[in-house]
Amino acid sequence: MIAYGAIIILVALVAALLKRSALFTFLGAVASFFMGYGYAVVLFSGKIQSYVLSLPGITGIAELTIDPLGAFFGLIFSFGFPLGLLYGHHYLKAHPAKGIASHQLWLGLMILSMHLVLLLRNSLLFMLVWELMSLASFFAIILERENRETVASALYYFVMMHIGAAVLLSGFAWQYWQTGSLNFGTQAISGWAKWLLLIGFSFKAGFFPFYSWLPKAHPVAPSHLSGMMSGLMIKTGIFGIIFVLTKAQWQAYEVYILLAIALITAFNGVIHALAETNIKRALAYSSIENIGIIGIGLSFWQLGLIFGNPVMAALGFAGALMHTLNHSLFKPLLFYLSGNVLVSTHSLDSDSLGGLGKRMPRTAVLFLCGTAAISALPLLNGFISEFGIFLSILSGFKPSNLGSTLSSVVAGAIFAFVSALALIAFTKLYSIVFSGEPRTPNAAQATEVTRGMLISPMLLAVACFVLGIFGNLGLQLAKPLAVGFGIDVWLLDSFSHSLNGISVVLLLLLFAFAVLYFLKTKICSCTSAPTWGCGYAKPNS
Repeated sequence: MIAYGAIIILVALVAALLKRSALFTFLGAVASFFMGYGYAVVLFSGKIQSYVLSLPGITGIAELTIDPLGAFFGLIFSFGFPLGLLYGHHYLKAHPAKGIASHQLWLGLMILSMHLVLLLRNSLLFMLVWELMSLASFFAIILERENRETVASALYYFVMMHIGAAVLLSGFAWQYWQTGSLNFGTQAISGWAKWLLLIGFSFKAGFFPFYSWLPKAHPVAPSHLSGMMSGLMIKTGIFGIIFVLTKAQWQAYEVYILLAIALITAFNGVIHALAETNIKRALAYSSIENIGIIGIGLSFWQLGLIFGNPVMAALGFAGALMHTLNHSLFKPLLFYLSGNVLVSTHSLDSDSLGGLGKRMPRTAVLFLCGTAAISALPLLNGFISEFGIFLSILSGFKPSNLGSTLSSVVAGAIFAFVSALALIAFTKLYSIVFSGEPRTPNAAQATEVTRGMLISPMLLAVACFVLGIFGNLGLQLAKPLAVGFGIDVWLLDSFSHSLNGISVVLLLLLFAFAVLYFLKTKICSCTSAPTWGCGYAKPNS
């Protein structure tokens, strides 16, 4: 099924060249359906599908493997790409530019290469598709080629990706020198190879200090591409990091280094998001913060294995994978809605907006949902995954283990602080953009976008609500990976019962809210009046 999906993507590239945007979008969705079905079979059956390609020359025998880890990320891609392509089709209609055919061609190649990254276990072929992914996304970014800022930022992204690729290639070369084989799927990774590979994947994921390309590339990229790159493409870096973590042996001090980097990444990202006025740049910095949160979960997973603390390992593992899934939903949601704002107001500067809640009510409500999700508020999915990571941190308080206790104290304090700052940052962003009065004529004349530009955000918002209320659904996607990653499945079952309890509480809360709202509309009489001007006779925006 995955092979059928890849073939359909190749056909979609022809549709892109023929300037058939609707057909390209439809074929992309069909390809994702086939691939998603194939990934689901592997993930839930737990059976690894391995293939061998006999190639001439230095490559020789090349391994191609579909395992549960790749299937988990493949399912995320298979759900996210059709929504991104659908939004992109309508966005490009409302925000036309030259070179749309070539843009969609490169977009299709980016999608195909991302799927191949999950499957290939030959270092040469892996590097080829890794480079294709970077090259395709680079050309997709420069849709507006006459804009110097766009070209300069895209070139910066391209250079950073190639520095990361050079480090990655060095890691594979070191691995080849140690093992004598280009196939790395079943080999243990040790020595400098594991650190070089981790650093190379960290460039793509956006960990400190390799994240500088995100706030440069996302503001100039088309909004649908920003959503797919932030929500989906950087997950290839997380995939690579998890792969290296499972194939190498780690000492406690090494994981402490990874934890420190993750904490710095999360803190640095949210601080910049708090100070930023450009909507898409603030979202890019928030992606850095959330990558740091995923890194915190992965670090406690490894610390739990090292310290013999199965609860810490299970919750850190589950929380990290669930946050990977949740971030792939609420981050594209916010990027697509920033595209709505751009189309309607021709600006992404929050200081020149304001009052859009009345002028773009559907976009405002959906953006509020995304804001609640990214701020980890209950009822939305971000709360569930961060809750799991917090529980993993709390399980590290052990009187018999000073290292575990200290790491939990430091990580818990910084994580809590980061979470509070994220709530402040996005409350501020939403308030300045959608509340108050318009501060420029463009904001005052803004109108709601077409229905086509609201379909993908609505579906993503629904997914955020479903995974927020029924958090156990996200855990069930991560659970099939547990056995192969040294996780006690019984502990995940216990966490599953806790999430079911949370679902009951949230459903009761929604029911109580519905009853109160019904009584309010039937009993109370509501009046409206102009906002009090604090006694000032000549207010302005």
